[in-house]
Amino acid sequence: MPGQPSFKSLFLGTIWVMSTLDLVKTFQFEAAQHSPYADDPARLHGHSYTLDLVVEGPLDSEMGWVMDYADISKAFAPIYNQLDHQTLNDLDGITDTSLPTLRNWIFEHTKARIPMLKDVHVEISGSCAFAPQSLNADARTQLPDRIRFGFEAAHALNQLPQDHKCHTMHGHSFLVDVAASDLTSLKSDLKKLYDRLDHRCLNDIDGLETPTSEVLAIWIWNSLAETRSNLTAVMVAETCTARCIYHGQ
Repeated sequence: MPGQPSFKSLFLGTIWVMSTLDLVKTFQFEAAQHSPYADDPARLHGHSYTLDLVVEGPLDSEMGWVMDYADISKAFAPIYNQLDHQTLNDLDGITDTSLPTLRNWIFEHTKARIPMLKDVHVEISGSCAFAPQSLNADARTQLPDRIRFGFEAAHALNQLPQDHKCHTMHGHSFLVDVAASDLTSLKSDLKKLYDRLDHRCLNDIDGLETPTSEVLAIWIWNSLAETRSNLTAVMVAETCTARCIYHGQ
């Protein structure tokens, strides 16, 4: 209407004067490592990592954003490709694979590509401990009452073509759900499994020379079935978006 300020002028008059804003773009990557802080520093293992890039800047008056999230991903891609499905000790200039050192390495290399980078947060997705959880039946996943535990391990799927990213040595924070008609005493059996799997390279374990999630689920079932006859399901998740369920058939 005549005499009425436009939406654009209102927007510019009220919001444009705001101070800088922070954008947070989250990535996940899977990597192997030799940790100098492990009981056996030479033992290869791996983790799933969650990484936040924090970008700071003013609101762009034309676009209405600080930076296109797609541009953040594009600029970060060469750094991400050095992290995901790789062995972190192989990174050029890395002194150790502790989280503070890794964070500083990522910040230094990313800042050169994203000048507006303000901070980097990186953490291991898994609990890095035997912490079993009792879970109720889940209609969405069609899993019955079960116990969940996680472990940290490395693996390589050598049977895949060399240009497949899973052919290279990498790592995961694995999650395992085990369901049985009687969960009594199951946690003690799962602790024994955890000790066999955690902070290991799965390829070095008998029966896991081809350690896909499918093979791992069957291997866990068969290992538990040596002393238990009431199993109903084993679920193995490599990431939050990929899992395999085995029902023993």
